Amino acid sequence: MDVVRFKQVDVFTTRPFLGNPVAVILHADGLSDAEMAAIARWTNLSETTFVLPSDRADYRLRIFTPGSELPFAGHPTVGSAHAVIEAGLVTPVEGALTQECIAGVIPLRVDADGRIVARVPAPKVLRDDSVTAEQATRWLNAEVTTPAVPVNVGPTWLVAQVSSVEALGAARPDLGAIASMSIERGLSGITAFAIDPTAGAEARLHVRSFAPADGIAEDPVCGSGNAAVGAYLGATGLLSQTGRSYVAAQGMAMGRDGRVDVAVHGPDHVEIGGHAVTVLDGTIRLR
Repeated sequence: MDVVRFKQVDVFTTRPFLGNPVAVILHADGLSDAEMAAIARWTNLSETTFVLPSDRADYRLRIFTPGSELPFAGHPTVGSAHAVIEAGLVTPVEGALTQECIAGVIPLRVDADGRIVARVPAPKVLRDDSVTAEQATRWLNAEVTTPAVPVNVGPTWLVAQVSSVEALGAARPDLGAIASMSIERGLSGITAFAIDPTAGAEARLHVRSFAPADGIAEDPVCGSGNAAVGAYLGATGLLSQTGRSYVAAQGMAMGRDGRVDVAVHGPDHVEIGGHAVTVLDGTIRLR
């Protein structure tokens, strides 16, 4: 195989350059693991995905960061679903489709307005592994108000609540310390959030995600991080401030303006969704 077809899709936005890009390699069944890893390092995006046949779902997806392979990730799932539908590889049945990945079979749906929604793997809120607010404050250089708790949604994020939207936006995290902590604890990184108390706010949450141990200083708009936050809100009673369905804003600190729709139906049922738009469509030469 000398050439592979790919799309670069901007996720959690309706306008190019404001969301989180994912490179989607179509018809990837001829690629070796080493070639997939090399392509992911070269694209240098937070994630690159590879579409493969599946006997359990409509397609199988492998998800790579520049440094590792992930069992599940949110924005690659939404962006890859957009890509396979647009390329004609999959036709949703009554708006429904399924994706196999390391974490299992992920149900997805396409809403009438084009929004793609994914049910994430059943979250596990790991309270016994929480860290103090003081520790998380030092790592983020922003005031964290309660103990930070790891939440597993495929990847595991340490979820931390910051005192205000303004403090979150001004945070200048210690990426070296976060990388060391992530490696020591087996985490993807830290996802920090703040609740906007403004009545009628379009985005009830603002979110930032940092994964330097995976080569991602800051993820522009992170689906799995937002899913982890949703599970955390459900476990701590904070959904009373946001509602079980809400919109989260992410990426403004990086010049983006992403929107993630989050729905917490129960402790084992969290959905994330959003729009996606193709920015690049072409081929990658391997040799």
